[in-house]
Parts: sequence; structure tokens; C-alpha cells
Amino acid sequence: MKTQNQIKLIKIGYLATLLIVVLFSLKDASKSFEEGYTDAGKGGLLGLIEGLFILIIMFFSSRVLVYLYRFINSIEMGSVFSAENTGRLTRMGWYCTMIPFLLFIYNAMVYANQLNNRQDVVFKIIENVDFQIWLLIFGLTLLTIAFVFRKGIELQQENDLTI
Repeated sequence: MKTQNQIKLIKIGYLATLLIVVLFSLKDASKSFEEGYTDAGKGGLLGLIEGLFILIIMFFSSRVLVYLYRFINSIEMGSVFSAENTGRLTRMGWYCTMIPFLLFIYNAMVYANQLNNRQDVVFKIIENVDFQIWLLIFGLTLLTIAFVFRKGIELQQENDLTI
């Protein structure tokens, strides 16, 4: 199979996966929207802070998806080792590195609110709130690949100057 066809297949798989994820999450999203709209949610300062965390996490997540699509698109066009792709990989890496920490803080706030100010809340949070280590590893991997791309571009430029 030609490389162009493989890239198109990856692109179609990427878009199909995104569509399926969106369709499966519509029920939960509409329920949460309805709770917020009808004021059935928590409200107050804690509700505002949780909402801001969700917006920031969604912003970072959507940026990762957009940059990944642009990255695949530029590879399809034949521009693999470019400054734009290095920048995309770097931004995706930083976003993916920050998201698990934001998710942990958000989930810790929700869990602490459910415990109603118990004394051992810190230990309970550490014990029961998940940290998305896979996303941190993915972000660090993207940052490493971006560094390799950047170094490859530097070597290519040095090579072009010596010829």
C-alpha cells in the first residue's frame, strides 16, 4: 500500500474515531448541560471553578485534536520535517502533559466536595482519585518527538549549508 493511501486511511480512521466518541458522549454532555441550565448543579464558587477547569481541559483537548489533524494533513501534503510540524508536536506535547494534572485537580475537588470536609481528605484523594499517567507519558513522548524533529531540521539546514 502506498504511503499516501496509508496516510488517507489514518486520516479517515482518525475522523471516524472522533465521530464515534462524540456520538457516544452526547448523552452525558446533554445531561450535564441540562443540570447546569436548570440550576440542578452545585452552583456557587465551587461550581464556577469546576466549570472553568472543564473549559480549560476541553480547550486543551480540542487543540490537541486540531493540531493532530493538521499534522496528519501536512504529512499527506509531503511536508513532514517542517517548523510548523515541530511547533504542532511541541504544543500537543505540552497540552497532553498539562491535561492529567488539571484532570487530577478537578477530580480531587469533586471528590473532596463529596467527602464533606473529613479530616483525612488528602489521603482519601490520593487513594481514590486517578491520575492519567498514560496521557502524561503521551505528552512527554510528543515533546521528545518534537525535539527530534527540531534537531533533524537543524542537521538538515547544516547539511544544506555545507554543500
